[in-house]
Amino acid sequence: MIARMCIYLVYLLIKNFKHMKYLPLFNQNYIRFHKDFEKYVCTRGYGRGKGSHYASNVQEFLFFLEQIHINDIAEVRAVEIISYHQYLSMRPNQKKDGCLSNAMIGKQLFSLRLFFDYLIEVSEIESSPARLPKFSRSECKERNIVTTDEILKLFESCETRQDNAFLSLAYGCGLRRSELEKLNITDVHFQKGIIVIRDSKNHKSRVVPLSESVLRDLREYIINERMRDEKACKIVEYALFINEKGARRKGWELNKRLKFLIEKTKNIDLINKSITLHCLRHSIATHLIDNGASIEFVQQFLGHSSIDTAHLYAKKRRQHLKIITQLK
Repeated sequence: MIARMCIYLVYLLIKNFKHMKYLPLFNQNYIRFHKDFEKYVCTRGYGRGKGSHYASNVQEFLFFLEQIHINDIAEVRAVEIISYHQYLSMRPNQKKDGCLSNAMIGKQLFSLRLFFDYLIEVSEIESSPARLPKFSRSECKERNIVTTDEILKLFESCETRQDNAFLSLAYGCGLRRSELEKLNITDVHFQKGIIVIRDSKNHKSRVVPLSESVLRDLREYIINERMRDEKACKIVEYALFINEKGARRKGWELNKRLKFLIEKTKNIDLINKSITLHCLRHSIATHLIDNGASIEFVQQFLGHSSIDTAHLYAKKRRQHLKIITQLK
């Protein structure tokens, strides 16, 4: 077993880097493995937009191996994977205070499983050490739900037409953050009253109906603000949501804007809920079920691959209402 002090020394080295993709690799084979693996996850379609995360996770692991003087990938055994797990449990989160969550550690280890499966496929190794240890997984954290009154307060805090538009799509249409980011102007069909979601989760597409209020918010944004911003920036982007530079607005930017709008409401209950864009998606699902929508409708509306996923909303809602009834 690698000494805990050695793991701690690696932690001290890594904490000076703001992002794992900047970690230097010196072993030429490791550099080659990393580059080839990055291409591999992209061509295999392991989560559009997440390929870089898988690659940076592997880069961190390879950096770790170099620091503990493992210079041949074939030498990696389960003991090194376990030591790496110990290191991850110590490593600070670079985006916020505290250490990595169990969910994030799970994603790191899943990246290693993909990496070693790739190495087996290209005949670099014969078996995967990443499949041997079993680590405990925490239950998924239940997302907070906003009330309809809180939704109204959010819309009241909007400062721009873009604020209204992305809130309408995030809540009114239940779009994922990645779906909001990928939207183009051509995906909005005003005459048909629909929006086309292309290449979403699991590379699936779907059509989402737009209510009159969502259509109004989108129309006002595109005509009165989106076109003006495009001309001012002199950058032609098909993206529906653009930033002040005329570039496609990233999902994290929209989430940051949502946080600002939440703070602006000065509603303590809402602020304490730590709402994200995905929470708005969960909220509309809950509100639809509360108002009698079928599980099948919610499944199609949100674009879930399995009806079991949509069924979780109804199950959790029943449990929540049961607790409230018991407390009365």
